[in-house]
Amino acid sequence: MSNPDSQQFLKTATDLALRASEEIIHLLKNPTVTGRKADHSIVTEADLRSDEVIRTGLRKAFPDHGILTEETGLQGPPNGGFMWVVDPLDGTKAYAKGISGFCVMVGLLKEGQPYLGVVVDPLEDRLYQALRGEGAWHTQGRERRPLRVSSRNDLARMPLVYSTDFPSAPLIELKQRLPGPTLRPINSVGIKVGLLVRQEADIYVNHHATCYWDTCAPQVILEEAGGLFTRWDGTPLAYPLTPPYRHTGPTLASNKTRHEEVLKLLEDLTF
Repeated sequence: MSNPDSQQFLKTATDLALRASEEIIHLLKNPTVTGRKADHSIVTEADLRSDEVIRTGLRKAFPDHGILTEETGLQGPPNGGFMWVVDPLDGTKAYAKGISGFCVMVGLLKEGQPYLGVVVDPLEDRLYQALRGEGAWHTQGRERRPLRVSSRNDLARMPLVYSTDFPSAPLIELKQRLPGPTLRPINSVGIKVGLLVRQEADIYVNHHATCYWDTCAPQVILEEAGGLFTRWDGTPLAYPLTPPYRHTGPTLASNKTRHEEVLKLLEDLTF
């Protein structure tokens, strides 16, 4: 039986993510870049507005919970049982260009482990939701259905997806080792995991370290749909609440059927 608190967590996260998505679509008419971070990535007005909507709503609904967002860092108790992990606009580069590859992501850590995930892709009107132990769902329009990754297990038939900034030389080697169909590169971890849970892709190779807000929500959604998300050494993603709130090393997400074999194929791939 579903936990009433969990359902309230999911409803609040979903409502806030949808509201933030409406804001960023409104601002998409004029995607103003407001600055750059230390890693030279851009920040838009939409990043900041979405962050404000979600952070303010979470703080009001759950004043005893901690909140970690990409734009404003850690707020509230770091050692409590619940920590919200938010990427208010994942795929800002795509957003600034007005193309697909961006979304809003709201995740929740319970005792340090991903417990809840909400991802909204406003351009395609897609909503992904998951609760640990209770499944994952996809809503588009009025249709809400449970999610399950594919059962494909032939590497030659398992579609691969990767990011737009994947280095060219290692990418050639990667495609030789993973001979399945290759989807067009796209921004946003949430968008790429969406392809896996909709059975349009089976393998997502990420070549660089990612932050907690990039993976928390998508990880729950993928794993509740039957997939797996790990580092390249096969260890689980960990979320110790110490700066810079980043996983060490690249990651692999898959439909799980050949996860270990793919990890072995990746272990000596260099950048």
